[in-house]
Amino acid sequence: MLLALLACASGPATLAPDEVTPDTASALPSDTAPTWTACAEPAPLRLNEVVAANLHGATDEDGDTSDWFELRLVDGGAPMSLAGWAVSDDPATPWALPDQELGATPLLVWASGKDRTSPALHATFSLDALGDELFLLGTDGCVADHVSSPRMYEDVAYGRTADGTWAWFLEATPGAENTTESRPGFADPPKLSPAAGFVAGGTPISTRGEGTIRYSTDGRVPTASDAEFPAALAVPEGGPFVVRARAFVDGLWPSRTTTATWLTDTSIADSGVTVIALTAEPADLFDPETGIYELGPDYEPWYPYFGANFWEVWERDVHVEVFAPGGVPTVAQDGGIQIAGGYSRAFDQRNFDLIARTAYGPETFSAQVFPEESIDEFHTLYLRNGGDWCSTQIVDATVQELFRDDAGVRSEAVDAQAYTPALVYINGEFWGLYELKERLDEQWPAAHRGADPDNLDFLKLGWTHEPNWTAESGDWVAFDAMNTLATTDLSDDAAWADFSALVDTDNLAATTVVQGWIGNTDWWGNNLRLWRERNDDGRFRWMAYDFGHGWPDYSYDHLATTTSGSWPGLPIGAALENPAFRDRFVNIHGDYLNTSLRAEVASARLQKLAAEVRPVMKLQRDRWCGGAPMRDWESAIDYADTFTRERPRYIDAQLQDHLGLHGHAALRIDADPPEGGTFHLAVVSVSAPFEGTYYQGVPVTITAEPASGYTFAGWSGDASGAGETITLPMVKDVAVGAVFVKE
Repeated sequence: MLLALLACASGPATLAPDEVTPDTASALPSDTAPTWTACAEPAPLRLNEVVAANLHGATDEDGDTSDWFELRLVDGGAPMSLAGWAVSDDPATPWALPDQELGATPLLVWASGKDRTSPALHATFSLDALGDELFLLGTDGCVADHVSSPRMYEDVAYGRTADGTWAWFLEATPGAENTTESRPGFADPPKLSPAAGFVAGGTPISTRGEGTIRYSTDGRVPTASDAEFPAALAVPEGGPFVVRARAFVDGLWPSRTTTATWLTDTSIADSGVTVIALTAEPADLFDPETGIYELGPDYEPWYPYFGANFWEVWERDVHVEVFAPGGVPTVAQDGGIQIAGGYSRAFDQRNFDLIARTAYGPETFSAQVFPEESIDEFHTLYLRNGGDWCSTQIVDATVQELFRDDAGVRSEAVDAQAYTPALVYINGEFWGLYELKERLDEQWPAAHRGADPDNLDFLKLGWTHEPNWTAESGDWVAFDAMNTLATTDLSDDAAWADFSALVDTDNLAATTVVQGWIGNTDWWGNNLRLWRERNDDGRFRWMAYDFGHGWPDYSYDHLATTTSGSWPGLPIGAALENPAFRDRFVNIHGDYLNTSLRAEVASARLQKLAAEVRPVMKLQRDRWCGGAPMRDWESAIDYADTFTRERPRYIDAQLQDHLGLHGHAALRIDADPPEGGTFHLAVVSVSAPFEGTYYQGVPVTITAEPASGYTFAGWSGDASGAGETITLPMVKDVAVGAVFVKE
C-alpha cells in the first residue's frame, strides 16, 4: 500500500482538540542566504529524481531499500565524464563521483552512507525524510544544481517533469526517465471529529476538508471508487468503529489517510489495561497468498510451519492508536507492522512489532506506555502473545517484574523488557490480550545503559531448522575472543583478567539466575542476545527474554545443565571455574533469593500481575482458547503461585549441591538511624533492618550508602571500621550495624 504525501506547500494546521488528522510537515524553506556559490554557467547535467523514504521500492545490491537520487544530462547533452563532479547533502563535505561516463540514461546514486563506487554508486550520506537538501557540485566546487527535498513519505518520488519543474510521482522510476504521471502536490488530509477514543454509542462523526472526502470502515485506504463521506454517520452501539477518510481534489494527488477508532465499551477503558487499535489494509495482513499473517503457499505442514508468510521479514503499513488505562489517547500515527517472535509466531494469535519510521510519520512512538519507566520514546513496540499461550499468559511478565525492586526500578545487573498488558483490536475486531513490551534491539542499550546505538556489537542466536547466529550490528571479533578465552583455564588470574575485560560478569551471573529461577529449558543454545559497546571498556551483556518454556516442575534442576559446561555465546561453565566468580555467582543468587525471589515477594508480584489481567482474561479465552473456562486459567495461576513459593528452596539446595557449599549463614544489617542510608550487596540495594540467608564460607561485601543529608560514621556489631565497604567472611551468623550522622 502506498501512502500519499502532503502537498509540499501545505504546512501544519491548527486543529481543535477533538479533531483527528495525520501528522503534517512543510517543505524546507527556500534558501534566502546560501552559504554556497552557484555555478555561473548552466551545467550540462542536473539532479533528476529523489526518493528519501524508500521502504518497499528499489533494492540495492545488498538487498537494502536504501534511499536514492538520480543525475541526468540536460536534454540533448552529449555523454560526459563525471570526473571532478560531486554530490552532497552539504557542500562543505562533497562526495566525489567516479570517473565514469554518464549517457542518455539517468544515473542512480544510492544515498545509503555505504561509500563505494562498485558495483553501484553509494554516497557517504543519507537523506532525511523529514526534509533535506541535495547538491550537485561542478568541477570547480560551485553548486551546479540544488533541491530542497520536502517532507517525504514512503516510496513517493520528487522529480523533474518534462519541462524541468519539480513535481510528485507516486510511481518512482529509478535509473529511468520520469515518464509516470506527476502532479504538483497533494490534497490536505481531512479532519475527523470527535477525537478517537471511548465514546457513547450513537455519537455522530463529522469531517472537514477540501474536495471530495471518501471513506471506508473496514481498514482499507479509501480510493476514488469509495463512497463519499455521508452527512449522517455515527458510532454504532457496541463498537469499536474504524473510519478512514481521504480527500480527493482535481489536479492533485489524493491526501494522506486520516484514521480514527472509536470504542464504546467503557468497562474496557475502566479495566486498567492499555488498549491498542491497529488499522491496516486487510489484504496486507490476511490475503491467503501475500498477507503477512497467513500461512501462504510454501509452508511446511507441521508446527512451527517454516516457510509460511509469517516467517518472512515483511513489513506492511499500519495506523497505530494507543489508549492508556482509563481510555486516554497517547499515540495516533502511521507506522509499520511485522510479524515477530520465534516459534510463538506460529500460534494462531501472532506477535507483532510496531515500527515508527519517518517514512510513515513521527520517528518514534512518543508516550510513556510503561508505568514503571520514565522513557517515552520508542522506535519499536513489541506485542507478544504471552509465551505460555492460553495458560497463565503472564510468564514473561512475571519474570521481568521479579527483577525490579519494590519501587519498580529494574535491577542494574539484568537487561530485561518493560511490560504492561494491552488489549489489541485490528480493523475494529478484538484480537486478544497481549504483553506490550520493549523491543530488545540496538535502541535498548541506548535508552537504559547510555550506549551508542550506532557503535555496538549486537549478536543474536535464534533457531529455525538449526541454530542461527546473526550479527545485527558490529562484528564477531570480540565474540570470538570471548569464546576462545572460555576454552582456557579461567581460574588463572591472567586469563580471568582478559575474560572479565570482555564480559560483564555480574550480568552473566544475574541472567543465569533469571533463567534458572523460571526453569527455562529453551536457553543455553537458543534465545541468546548479547551486546557490547565497541570501545576499550565495552563488555558483553546478555538480555533476559522469552520465558515461554518456564513453569516446569518447581523441583526442576536447571543448574545441573548450567554448571556443566559452556556454549558458544554463553561461557557460564568456564566462568564458574574461577573461584572469585563462583563466590560472586553464589552471592548474586543469595541477593535475589533474599529479596525479589523470596517466596512471599514473588507470590505477591505474581498475584498483582494476575489481578491486572483477570478482568479481561475471559475475552482472551473466548477469542483464542476455544472458550476454555476461567477456572482453567485460575488453576494455571494457582500452579504458578505454588511455583513461586516452592522454587526458592529447590534452587537453594541445588546451588549448594552443584557448587559444593556447606550450609547457611544468616546476615542482619541495621542502621542508626534507620533512615540514614541503605546498603548495597552484590547486585541489590536493601534498607535496614535487613535479614537474609547467605552461605557459609562465601564472603559477603556490603557498602553503606548514606541517604541525602547524612554521612557514614562507622560500623558496629560484628564489624568495625570507618570505611563504607566491608567484607564479611560468613563463617557464622553475622549482625552488623552502620552509624549515619545527619549533616
